[in-house]
Amino acid sequence: MLELDYTNVLEEAVHNHGIPKIAFQKAADSSKHVVEAIHQAHTSGKLGFGDVPSDEDAVKGVVDFAQSHAYPNVLLLGIGGSALGPAALDAGLNRPNSGKRLTVLDNIDPDFIRDSLDAISPQETIVNVIAKSGVTAETMATFAVVRKWMIDVLGDAKARERFVITTDPAKGDLLAIARQENYPVFEIPPNVGGRFSVLTPVGTLPAALLGFNVKALMEGARKGASQARRGFFENPALTAAFIQFVLERERGKRILVLFPYSQPLWKFAFWFKQLWGESLGKKIDRRGNEVYYGQTPTAALGVTDQHSQLQLFIEGPNDKAFLFWDVKEFRTTLPIDHPFSQFESMEYLEHKTIADLFRAEKAATEIALTEAGRPNATVTVEKINEESLGYLIMFSQYFTAYAGEFYDIDAFDQPGVEYGKKLTFAMMGRPGFSQYDKKIQETRQQERAVIR
Repeated sequence: MLELDYTNVLEEAVHNHGIPKIAFQKAADSSKHVVEAIHQAHTSGKLGFGDVPSDEDAVKGVVDFAQSHAYPNVLLLGIGGSALGPAALDAGLNRPNSGKRLTVLDNIDPDFIRDSLDAISPQETIVNVIAKSGVTAETMATFAVVRKWMIDVLGDAKARERFVITTDPAKGDLLAIARQENYPVFEIPPNVGGRFSVLTPVGTLPAALLGFNVKALMEGARKGASQARRGFFENPALTAAFIQFVLERERGKRILVLFPYSQPLWKFAFWFKQLWGESLGKKIDRRGNEVYYGQTPTAALGVTDQHSQLQLFIEGPNDKAFLFWDVKEFRTTLPIDHPFSQFESMEYLEHKTIADLFRAEKAATEIALTEAGRPNATVTVEKINEESLGYLIMFSQYFTAYAGEFYDIDAFDQPGVEYGKKLTFAMMGRPGFSQYDKKIQETRQQERAVIR
């Protein structure tokens, strides 16, 4: 259901920018500890993302709730892993005639929030507030704004019926507020990190509220998890992790370009950027050494970015690896029929389809990158539906986890992000963070280099 074609990362394809075949043979033996480490972390309960699809009660809970809370608008309040996954599912699965609309408030630009709220009606909206920690500043502030917006129109009692919370099962202010206000609560398992949480109610509840087939999503994820536990040459996630590790460490490919040739997968690239970047961008390895590891993820959309970034990709610095995401079967092909055969730019297109042109452009881009010595691989799913997306999500999560094992770093923490959060709390006057005031004052008093 998911396959990895790594032909164009081989040394014979891209020469000294590629990986010799013998390295893959050696990795098949030497990487067994990588799979075992992630398996043991799940067995011990330290990690939980691979086991989430087996929680049938959680799936039934979100499906039942969605059936009794059907509204045209789903307003999601969250940021990072609490927003990127649901937005990716919506982009992949929603259709213009579905009668369902997802609005994601994942930024605190006040004009963005105001404009977003002005575009929907409180009477037709259910609000899902998502924060694993239960104290995320951006989410809590946005919740306060949206709560008032709902109450101003619906009144306190009716507004209370339109909120549902997704958070930690035991701690956090958001959980306490939910209990105080009698909001329904869906739990994020403590052993599933935010950026790995899209298959928990973080993603499945919005998916159910939007009318998607959550059971099929989880079935695909189960199949993806099963494949990700196999041996090297039957395990696309493990092989892909090995490839990117070698390309980054030994071939200097410090940038990973995610290149979906599918419009519905475009927002998946943004979800994956957080997953890859936040998991692998680490200063310290497990032995306490300063390593400054990480491969910077960026995104390009096929075919759109052939006309914006491909020149750089082909002739610019050879510091990038490319990962195409492809789909075998479109929902439609769109025949190209016209009466303009006398024009050369139109004649050759007649009796072809838009799908033909799309596939030709992907193949041409792949050839061009390969001839320029730019290593590239392709991950392909059968079609865009719930099962395939569940499979792709689980592949991506294991891909990232295995890469962390190759780097020998903790792929499940984020110390660099936490420092910025603490500085923000101090600037906003939150109790308990005054130790950061001195640094903030020093920065504010620093003479600025400004041109006007």
